[in-house]
Amino acid sequence: MKKSGLTVFFILLAVWSAVLVGVIVVFCAGSAGAFSVNPSAYYIVTVIVSFSSFAATSFFGLAVYRHNAAVRDQNNEIRHQTNAVNRRAEAFRNLQFISSNYTIIDFIDNMQIYEEGERYREKLRDTGSFDFYLLEKGTAKDDVIKNFDGYVFLTVRLPFAVVEGIKTLSRLKISQFKFEKPGNTYRFVPSDGAHASALILYNEAEHRSEAVVNLVMRKDGDFYKLGEINPFLKIKTHLEMESLLGVTVAGSIELYFTNPENIEESGANKYAINSSQFELAGMPRLAVSKEFIPD
Repeated sequence: MKKSGLTVFFILLAVWSAVLVGVIVVFCAGSAGAFSVNPSAYYIVTVIVSFSSFAATSFFGLAVYRHNAAVRDQNNEIRHQTNAVNRRAEAFRNLQFISSNYTIIDFIDNMQIYEEGERYREKLRDTGSFDFYLLEKGTAKDDVIKNFDGYVFLTVRLPFAVVEGIKTLSRLKISQFKFEKPGNTYRFVPSDGAHASALILYNEAEHRSEAVVNLVMRKDGDFYKLGEINPFLKIKTHLEMESLLGVTVAGSIELYFTNPENIEESGANKYAINSSQFELAGMPRLAVSKEFIPD
């Protein structure tokens, strides 16, 4: 654009100079022989003067155009620089907010596994909602509803404590539970979608928070036997922890525990958690929030 603008400028300058020289020549010739000049020469002079005025106006317009183009380019550059600064500032604000408002939990004390209550099983049969359930891998939720009596419904109760970040956990999403036994691995996954939600409860008797996850397994499977002691080698869960202010941390927790020696009076198997290992799957991020629509 700059090269073409300079070309037009030099062309107009050459035309303007030629017109100016022509006017001076005609004017001098007319002055030298005023009585012998052809009357048509005056019309020629008028045309030349008009064209000279046009050339001067064009030259001025070109100068204004060049100035406006330079100002526009400068404004665009300033706007791009401002946008870049604003993006960096916004990214820095988000980073500060995330680093101050994330939550990481650790499972503690005793994990319990027992049969889910009949009231909740009937609710699942009526609603068909698997939002709080993980199904044994390879199981279809339609088959669970159709052959309801052919499945066993278990509840896993996991006490937890917030060990890092702000002290309130808003939501817990689980993408997989993996149980290992000698020579076998059992995986439980959401029925559809990437995650299932865990219920977050507060145990007033023991003054601690607990996460409750429901599992669905085939009745003829060997993952868990009701009324018996069910030992496991290791349990690993993949989850996302969302703080009260909407910062999500994704990772996995691997549990090491002591298997139960007897069955509780309630029929539950209680596993004493000795230690757990948390592995971060990615940097904390802001959760995508849906637009709030009041009732």
